[in-house]
Amino acid sequence: MPDRIRVLHVDDDPSVVDSAATALEREHCGITVETERTVADGLERLDEEPFDCVVAGYDLPERTGVEFLDAVRKREPDLPFVLFTSEGSEAAASDAISAGVTEYFRADSGAAPYARLAHSVVDAAERTADGTAHSGDTRRGRAIEELHTTARAFMRATTEDAIARVTVDAARTILNMPANAVHLADDDGLTPAAWTERVEELIGTPPVFEPGDSLAWQAFEAGETRVHDDITSNPDRHNPETDIRSEILLPLGDHGVLLVGSCDADAFDETDVTLARTLSVHATAALNRLGRERTLREEREFIDQALDTLDDLFYVVDADGRLRRWNSRFPEVTGYSDEEIADMEVCEFFPDEERERIYEAIDQALHHERTSLEADLRTADGELVPYELTGVRLTDADGERAGVVGIGRDISRRKAYEQRLERQNERLDEFTSIVSHDLRNPLTVAEGYLELVRAEHDSDSLDEVARAHDRMRALIDDLLTFARAGETTTDPEPVALGNIVEECWETVAADDATLVVKADREVRADAAKLRRLLANLLRNSVEHGATGGRTPPGDTAERGPARTTVRVGIIDDPDRQGFYVADDGPGIAPEDREQVFEGGYSTGEDGTGFGLKIVQRVAEVHGWTVTATESEAGGARFEVTGLDPA
Repeated sequence: MPDRIRVLHVDDDPSVVDSAATALEREHCGITVETERTVADGLERLDEEPFDCVVAGYDLPERTGVEFLDAVRKREPDLPFVLFTSEGSEAAASDAISAGVTEYFRADSGAAPYARLAHSVVDAAERTADGTAHSGDTRRGRAIEELHTTARAFMRATTEDAIARVTVDAARTILNMPANAVHLADDDGLTPAAWTERVEELIGTPPVFEPGDSLAWQAFEAGETRVHDDITSNPDRHNPETDIRSEILLPLGDHGVLLVGSCDADAFDETDVTLARTLSVHATAALNRLGRERTLREEREFIDQALDTLDDLFYVVDADGRLRRWNSRFPEVTGYSDEEIADMEVCEFFPDEERERIYEAIDQALHHERTSLEADLRTADGELVPYELTGVRLTDADGERAGVVGIGRDISRRKAYEQRLERQNERLDEFTSIVSHDLRNPLTVAEGYLELVRAEHDSDSLDEVARAHDRMRALIDDLLTFARAGETTTDPEPVALGNIVEECWETVAADDATLVVKADREVRADAAKLRRLLANLLRNSVEHGATGGRTPPGDTAERGPARTTVRVGIIDDPDRQGFYVADDGPGIAPEDREQVFEGGYSTGEDGTGFGLKIVQRVAEVHGWTVTATESEAGGARFEVTGLDPA
């Protein structure tokens, strides 16, 4: 063993560098560790000074550890090089071993990785000093080259058992290791998946290694290669009667383990171990690939199943306007098969006059992230179905525009409803025209003649006629209000509830009534219709509350009409968003609380019975609900619920 060993450690992770230096110096008192952070600095250091071994990480600034290895091999082919990294993959390990790395270790796997690193460095330096470091290079190079030809076989393998068979065949024919087997991890432990004829000759059908009962399980659990020169004296061997003496046990990640055996002691040299490790790295990479593909396939199947449950269309359109993905609802709605859809452009699903708008919408989504429009979707049999279509920009891994993803929703029912509302509004306009002109004009004539008659005759009967005229005019006004209340709302807008209450109060306030407002909130509503609703509720409280307001407790003095207090506040219930109008008047009997909303129902001599009916109609066109109940003061309380917050 050399007295002095100079090690160059290239890594930009200080914690790895410090831990490695401590372990190396503990292993050999003559070790000197020099450090650099980048490949360029490491190569410059090698050009200036002699070193006995290089240790490097994988994920280095600007270049990888494998690229560093290639550069070192061009300068000093025999210099020991250990790849020691906290990051990387089986594919990287395969590349490193193929490029001639002396050892490959993961700092985050196995037991005592830094101690193993130190031992490997000292061992490599010792063999280099003895001139034996590369005695197996010719065989190793040839075998590694042949192992790379198995890559196609690994890529073609579609099951774990197939990968196990490729691994076993390669170990037997390329590495000249006739007794080998692959065991894969499952719920029972490590179950044999593939093995050679020689294994069956030696031990019969390979056993299942249960947790903790074998050297193979120890290597699998530790995640590190184990080499046993003679297992006859090892108490942890699975079968004390076996003829096998030497073993190489190589974990295949968390998938299983590759076992190589021989009936001779000390049968495997460093080259054998390196070649077996190279094969195990290739096999592990293939198993990882298969696992990733399975996971991706399962995730895609899950996503496809979820998308297929949608009643809406789901689609992905590329930047050229061609469909790239769609759910099962798409062929169901359009009447085209999946094969036909794959050959069609998006514009072909719409009438000619709509195509320019569709292209503009796709371009809008691609450049401005989001868009929506309404258009008629044309089915295979020529039927036009109104749809609301949305689009959101998709980007690739580099952030470049890749296409548009969106949802298409059938709005046939909504369109039909809008048409019905439009026809209803037309009928209401016709009705209001009749009420406004054809009824008011004759009434105005009748009132005029009544005034002429009163000028010539004085009779109580004429007063009754005048009151009938007044009631007719009130009915006409309320009928007009009721009809207009049933018209569809314009686009709702945020309005301050408290402000509208105060405005309405100015039109209905009385000297014997007080308003208390606790409604500091905005709601989405048609402001004009909301004013009509509130004005009617406030007027109802004032008119009915003033006729029977409650006397304060203990007050027995003779009084005139009691003063009414009207309160407007918010209903503080997450399930019933809304507001209330309450008073302290006589209230409404429980059996009359639904009847008060019927047209023509009134308890007052001058009432038309349409005030609360109008309130109910305004609430309905907003999608709200209005109910009558009892206030805390025992009076009437009207609750309007189902509001959308502003």
